[in-house]
Amino acid sequence: MKKWITYMMLLTAATFTACTEDFNTDIAKPQQWEQEKAKTIGFKAESVGAIDLNKITTETVKVCTLTPPTLTEGSVSEYRLYLNDKISIAIDSLGQVKTSALQDSLVSLYGRRPVARNVRAHLYAFVTVGSQTLRSDSLIVPLTLTPRARFISPTYSLLLWKKGAANPTIIKFNHTGDVYENPVFTLVTKVEAGAEWAIGSQKHTSPIELEDAEEGTGLLGNATEGNDSAEGTLVPEGKRMKFKSAGWMKIELNMQDYTYKVTAMGNASPNLYVPGNHQSWAPATAPALYSADFMNYTGFVALNGEFKFTSEQTWNGTNYGAGAKDGLLSTDSKAGNLKVDKGFYLLRVNTSSLTWSAALIKTFGLIGDATTGGWTTSTPMTYNAAKGTYTATVTLKDGELKFRANDAWDISMGGALDNLTFDGANIKVKAGTYKITLNLSNPSKYTCTMEKQGEAGS
Repeated sequence: MKKWITYMMLLTAATFTACTEDFNTDIAKPQQWEQEKAKTIGFKAESVGAIDLNKITTETVKVCTLTPPTLTEGSVSEYRLYLNDKISIAIDSLGQVKTSALQDSLVSLYGRRPVARNVRAHLYAFVTVGSQTLRSDSLIVPLTLTPRARFISPTYSLLLWKKGAANPTIIKFNHTGDVYENPVFTLVTKVEAGAEWAIGSQKHTSPIELEDAEEGTGLLGNATEGNDSAEGTLVPEGKRMKFKSAGWMKIELNMQDYTYKVTAMGNASPNLYVPGNHQSWAPATAPALYSADFMNYTGFVALNGEFKFTSEQTWNGTNYGAGAKDGLLSTDSKAGNLKVDKGFYLLRVNTSSLTWSAALIKTFGLIGDATTGGWTTSTPMTYNAAKGTYTATVTLKDGELKFRANDAWDISMGGALDNLTFDGANIKVKAGTYKITLNLSNPSKYTCTMEKQGEAGS
């Protein structure tokens, strides 16, 4: 049954104030007029139900049905809709608003994620009487609105076919934050000239089955088979593309508009190696730092005194030693070794500014309302130097948690369990007892496993 909502608008008479000083003692008192009674004007608005902007193709969309007020004087000059008392948009006498204005308002209030939102809307009428424009009291119109947004999978993978290979190598793209607020996914990898590639969403295994990409399971490619352009548009169930040249490539996907961009990185590498006392100064077996932009490198390394950074797994590339003062690097062949006390460190290097830092990791722990310590006290984890992991067996409540180092927030990690990031989002967990393992050995992909104790699986 449709609900009709009626509201009353009060048009009040003006009030006049007389001067209190007695300049006109001989003038008669003014005529006392009876105050005019307030006039009331009513109109009605009818809800049209839930609106999904993904299904709207017209320039305007009807959000309610208005029955204009019956006026004895004046006229309605404008109707306006106020959403959550924050954003105002124009609405016509037919209850229609511009689709673009409604979309922009929803994005501003809630973000781009395409889920239904219950919006508190206040409807006002502006009535012009003579030279005055009066605003009505508000009429509350409940609205359920879904913003327009293309489907964006939580994960995407590069499917890379080497020459002659029947099945592709699958490499997951990096991403941080909400996919609807940050729709850009990035990946740096080394390819051979002529290698074929496409994009997979969600989880893929070989062989690949072509399905509808808009449902999050299919293959994304180009409209033209073998296209080797550096940028272009992705289409569902598209054709394989090709890399024109060999070397390190940075691939960026913007899944809001379904576009891609490939940038050749030349002879640069996403890895920076750390030979030193901790592994007998052998670049070929040295632990590595990782960079998605070929400039800012990070990684966890167990050090034991002196070390250097190398661009290759030999001494034949660019080598970075101690600069003129603490925190600076030098590429001079005579530069001295870098030095720290024995311990497990988070290393950060910027090869553009030639700066570096080493943060000693004394502890790693769990924190969050899912843990017994809440958001104030970390639950300690046990370090395994040989594996580069931290473990803990804990009983959790329904809630959220993160990982943090040194009982402080300078270094914290969150996000997806298979791709943890610094300062990432809280991790949602279900109640139970788990063996949790934080793996920091791979600088390009920090991960965590949660094995539920007493049950099969994780």
